[in-house]
Amino acid sequence: MNHFADFLSGWNVLLAFVNLLILIMTFYMGLRFIKRTTLMTTAVFILQLCVLTAGILAFISKTYLVPLFEIALSLLGVVFPSLFLVHDYFCMKRRIKESGAAAPLIRKLEKEGRAAKYSYFTEEAMDWGEEAQPGMVSATLSMNEKKLKKQFMAQINAAHKLIEKGKLEDALANYRILAGIAQDNPCVVYNTAWLMRKLGQYEQSQKLYKKVLDLWEKKSAQKNGETDDEDYAEDTGFNNEEFCAMVYFGYGICCYALKKYELAIINFNKAMKHVPDLREADINIAKAYLALEKFEEAEEHIRSALEKKDDARLRYLIAVICFEKNRDMECKYHLEKITESHNDFVEAWDLLGKVCRRTGDWKGAETAYRKLTQIQPQDADACYRLGFAQRQEGKTEEAFNSFKIAADINPMHSRALYSMASILDAQGKYDKAIQYLKKSLEGDEKLEMAYNLLAEIYISRDQLFDAIHVYEEASAVHPESYIIQYNLGITLMMVRHFEEAVQAFRRAQRITTDDPALYYNWASAAIALKNYSEAARLYKEGLRYKPDDDEMLYGLARISALSGDADAAIAFLSQCFRINPALKLRAKASHDFASLRTIKEFREITSLPCKEA
Repeated sequence: MNHFADFLSGWNVLLAFVNLLILIMTFYMGLRFIKRTTLMTTAVFILQLCVLTAGILAFISKTYLVPLFEIALSLLGVVFPSLFLVHDYFCMKRRIKESGAAAPLIRKLEKEGRAAKYSYFTEEAMDWGEEAQPGMVSATLSMNEKKLKKQFMAQINAAHKLIEKGKLEDALANYRILAGIAQDNPCVVYNTAWLMRKLGQYEQSQKLYKKVLDLWEKKSAQKNGETDDEDYAEDTGFNNEEFCAMVYFGYGICCYALKKYELAIINFNKAMKHVPDLREADINIAKAYLALEKFEEAEEHIRSALEKKDDARLRYLIAVICFEKNRDMECKYHLEKITESHNDFVEAWDLLGKVCRRTGDWKGAETAYRKLTQIQPQDADACYRLGFAQRQEGKTEEAFNSFKIAADINPMHSRALYSMASILDAQGKYDKAIQYLKKSLEGDEKLEMAYNLLAEIYISRDQLFDAIHVYEEASAVHPESYIIQYNLGITLMMVRHFEEAVQAFRRAQRITTDDPALYYNWASAAIALKNYSEAARLYKEGLRYKPDDDEMLYGLARISALSGDADAAIAFLSQCFRINPALKLRAKASHDFASLRTIKEFREITSLPCKEA
């Protein structure tokens, strides 16, 4: 027996089988190369062709090499492409699962010239609510082909999965495709409008809501010709009235967003005709009236709605109206009623704090803002307002702690930092106050009062040039601030920079013209520059706003005396002494009036009454 021949014969069969597998795999890799031409598929396909050629040549020539060659041939020609086959299979399964769609509908859409694109899910959840569920679409879907209808609903479900995952844009892309196929389906068009509204595309959404109403009227008319409303509601699986209410409500929301408040009110009212107890419509009607500043109509509507059923949101809106109309006690009443039943109503507690502040009820304000900090412990503004109320009550240490918490939450909270600095300033802790004021000016607001307090601290410490630097920086940030320009002028006078002071006073006058102190100090700077005519003009301008200002009358008397006009000087002094007799001593001692001492009238008006023995 020739065992070697038997071995060769068996080996030849094995080689033929391996070559057949290599041929099949080469065919698969060829298809893969045609569908997705990439560098990887090109390289693998070429390698596969080489392996196939080597295998065929070995089989024809009956060249039997060592078994390692056949093993290597199998690995290259069979095993390696098989890895691609397995990879493609799992990728296909994943795509089908993620799209929620079966291939037939996709192919059908592609044949009809509509590109179908499906995206991956996101992890963020979004509540779809009770609006237009897939069952509603199915009930109103007019498709004769059952298979197509099934696949169409698979796409609807896929879109809803995207909505649940928060991928609204991808869901809308799906619905645009579906709306193109089922153009006469009101639920599909409604869902498309709903998605557009959620994405802020209000104009497009509004048009689609109008289309839904037209389609629904046609469908209802057709259906009512065959059966009654009750039968139709039972067939479709949802309430006709509820659907119409949803459409009108969505239409109204779009109108409100587009600031078409009158039209919004009309549509919200239409929604309530279908569903009378639709509280969201009631709330939005009231908000639309408020946006139109029709407070009486808003109040009337809210009171009417509250008579039917109490609602915290509606009661809050009437509290807002009361606040705007300065009906503080009624505002408090509504807010307290809200907070009794809804202890976590943030807006109500915030408004309660505001109305308590306005009425001087700082204890009530503290209570409201403390509750806010409990509901929202990371709300820096609430902590700041709590501190403000506590400080008004005289609870300085508690206020400082509240401000510190606000600053810890938001290190850029300028008002909290300023408030801490003002407390430290009052306590004489100037270095620490300066530190917090500088932090405040680096925060989210460059407060005018922070600049002023910082400059005042520098002035109190005789750091006048530091104060001037602060005021100059403040002037650049707040060019329309009168007090900044005025204080800058005063500080410049303190360092005898009179020309710069005059410029600051001139800028201050452009902002405010009716402050007598401005003209008095401006005139003083002009006198220092020996510009007596300008000083006289400024004193007279100041007297227009404060005719009985003794200091400005005294200043005019000085200028008149220095200018050699004795009569005018005596006349101004007479007016001045009638207002403030104590100025007689200053006039008698002043060198400015030395030229008048020989004049009888001057001696008479400056004489002091004799004391009784």
